[in-house]
Amino acid sequence: KWLLAGSTNCLVHFECWCFHKNKGEKASESDIQGKSAPNSMDDVTSGELVVSISAVEQLSIEDTTRINASDRPEKQQQPTVARRDKGTDDEERQLLLELEHETLIHRILDGYYNVLHTFRWQVLAIAFAAIIACTILAAQLSLPVSSEVALLPDSNEYQMHWSWKQNLLSNTLAKEQGSEALIMWGVTPADTGDHLNPDSWTKLVLDEKFDPKSEDSQSYLLNFCDRLFKQFGKVNEKYECPMVLFDEWLKDQSTSQSPTEAYSQNCKGATSVPVHLEVFDPCIIGWSQLVNIKSVLQTKGSVKIMQIRTKSNLRADSPQSESKNEWTTYEAWLNDERSSAPNGANKMYQSDIVYWWFDTNQQMLKTAYGAAGIALACAAVVVFISARSFVLTLFAAISIAYVLVAATACLVGLGWELGFLESILFAILIGISCDFVIHFGHAYTMYSGNVNRQHRSHFALTHMGPSILAAAFTTFMAA
Repeated sequence: KWLLAGSTNCLVHFECWCFHKNKGEKASESDIQGKSAPNSMDDVTSGELVVSISAVEQLSIEDTTRINASDRPEKQQQPTVARRDKGTDDEERQLLLELEHETLIHRILDGYYNVLHTFRWQVLAIAFAAIIACTILAAQLSLPVSSEVALLPDSNEYQMHWSWKQNLLSNTLAKEQGSEALIMWGVTPADTGDHLNPDSWTKLVLDEKFDPKSEDSQSYLLNFCDRLFKQFGKVNEKYECPMVLFDEWLKDQSTSQSPTEAYSQNCKGATSVPVHLEVFDPCIIGWSQLVNIKSVLQTKGSVKIMQIRTKSNLRADSPQSESKNEWTTYEAWLNDERSSAPNGANKMYQSDIVYWWFDTNQQMLKTAYGAAGIALACAAVVVFISARSFVLTLFAAISIAYVLVAATACLVGLGWELGFLESILFAILIGISCDFVIHFGHAYTMYSGNVNRQHRSHFALTHMGPSILAAAFTTFMAA
């Protein structure tokens, strides 16, 4: 009974019971045994048999007897069991709280609860307003502008050198040149590796529908480069697409007095693109091997992969907004091209190593939101199972959500971004918020007896408050 009433030490309340009996309110143990009762627990000797706490749950305090083992008769009649009434239970509960609230921290929390309970409706309104404001501000959390991660303070010499290097003319010119992107045919964009193992790479997945042999596909691939370079530019002035180079080679070889062996054996007198269906594969494969072109790949005598290099305005340290705009622009243009391309050449896609950084940031954002959702769901399930109360579960979920959006709003206010370090800290924050809220909810539900919410809230705050404050203090100091 005493444990369910909120005690953390059974002996404290058993001693309280002995002290209560010595006041003479009921028949004391000395009346039963014919000798005086001890004044405190210090007077209890090792030979005395103390009634167990489990027995106290069924017997009333006034009728529970402590018997000396050496003086107990062999066939002593058991004490009479009597149920306590509600008034007695409330009096003992009040005595319990008075004894446990003698410490300073309990008195402080008790006063804090009284103020909080007095202005509870005003506090609730302010809390909901704060949740709305923090949610709006937290939605403005941005992804990193640069892939560079500053792990050192600005006063550090290494960090100062890095900042100085960013302002060099050579670095500025390199950024303006952009990077290189690829347009791919014959390969399906897929990731078949283990997503939980960074050392597990994907396997090459071929697009079996890629067929550049048809005359329509050859003509489309030949003219594709002009439209591509007009829209995005060449990676450099000397670069030409493989189909354009192949067409020029055919024209040159067909008019040459001494054509190469690759042309004579494989092309059967073809003069330009498009070539005959049966001639295309051996002719373009022979040409690519002759001039060592790596952008045309074959297997078993059939062209399987073809790629074109093009210019990209992105670099590894480009902001997320620029990466997203570049990706969107390329995809919009390629969608128009796919709609007009012949079957067998309409599955092309773009690829750029800069998009690895872009995708990493997108995954960090999804992970942060996913972790918050999982934490809220798990906490709600735990609170509901332990409390069996929809109302308590709802308030616990709202409290956890408020902690998350408030902390995120602080990051936005401080000018922070959601980098990979912040994503890790975000997951830790979720665990801390769930931990504190669930502890309060558990203390609220474990208060025994049929009492109102005010008593339960008071008990949860004053009994779990010191532990929560200590945990919060140690976490703050460790940070």
